[in-house]
Amino acid sequence: MKKSINILLVAILFFAISCSDDEDSNSNSNFDRAAMLQSLAENLIIPNFETLQTSVNSLQTAVNDFVTNTNEANLLSARQSWMNAVMDHQHCSAFGFGPAELPLGSYASVLGVFPVSESKIEAAITNPNFNLSSSFDRDLRGFYTVEYLIYGTGQTDAQIVAGFDQDRKDYLVLIVNELKTTFDNIVNEWNTTYLQEFVSRNGTAAGSSTSLLYNEFVKDYENLKNFKLELPAGLTAGQPGADGSLVEAFYSGISRELIVEHFENSKNIYLGLSRDGQELIGFDEYLASVEGGPELVSKTLTAIDEIDMAIADLPQGRLSDEIEAPEVETLRDLLQDNTANFKSSMSSLLGISITFNSGDGD
Repeated sequence: MKKSINILLVAILFFAISCSDDEDSNSNSNFDRAAMLQSLAENLIIPNFETLQTSVNSLQTAVNDFVTNTNEANLLSARQSWMNAVMDHQHCSAFGFGPAELPLGSYASVLGVFPVSESKIEAAITNPNFNLSSSFDRDLRGFYTVEYLIYGTGQTDAQIVAGFDQDRKDYLVLIVNELKTTFDNIVNEWNTTYLQEFVSRNGTAAGSSTSLLYNEFVKDYENLKNFKLELPAGLTAGQPGADGSLVEAFYSGISRELIVEHFENSKNIYLGLSRDGQELIGFDEYLASVEGGPELVSKTLTAIDEIDMAIADLPQGRLSDEIEAPEVETLRDLLQDNTANFKSSMSSLLGISITFNSGDGD
């Protein structure tokens, strides 16, 4: 009887040890996740945030020039700086963890919200007691509030300039200053303390850097499909129809260009590429190291090529005017088909749990 008890205790101990290792288990434990995390952090994530920081600083300078000398030439300069910054934002929106996790959520879910609320923005502008730092509203701040203010809603440039009274100028400066402070802080934290922490937390359990990066990557990809295409095209269940005003960058009309940049960053994370094309260690190499992974990589590469071609086929010009074009639905469908590759199949093979709820059912 005593011998049986001892065997049982050993079995329980072995089971407990096995369970403690489950958080880092996958089909091949030899893959160097720390090397992948370091490669992506040092050559993709941090450089992309530094580029965004630089473009936001340039935006602040251009806005200050416009506020000081409010004329059409400076308005055009502010618009160009805004376009540069919002393009760079597409290459950072998938990295909304660690330093980019703000009190109200990931930075992109706070400062990248669209559509903005024109009524809330106008009310805040005329409210002498408005305090942005104590506001929980996301649709009156960020990149697309700047867009609304400097592009307007059908006015001529001369009319926009004439309408910039002191309250409007102050609000524009307030919004841009929040952008600058945010990205200055994100870059500083990555470059001082977070990089080492990020690389060292190289397991696969929820909260590990691998899990954080993977989940934000998938969520950001789904945001491209769901909010930049499906919702404005009226393809979400229960929608009465298409609504072009729901596209990203509605006022400037550069929605199509931002889709190109957004998917480019999704590919860079998956394939392990810096923004300038330098080869890094990406999720495709991680997948190639596990059983069944090479087949999924091959399938995903085919899907990526098809998506690239579908993006190239989108109508030129303002996407809001062409949102019911069949090419939009074709792209949405291809992105949806690939969701299973990026999400359920990849999650299963790598042993990384999906920690967010997208409602996609994949």
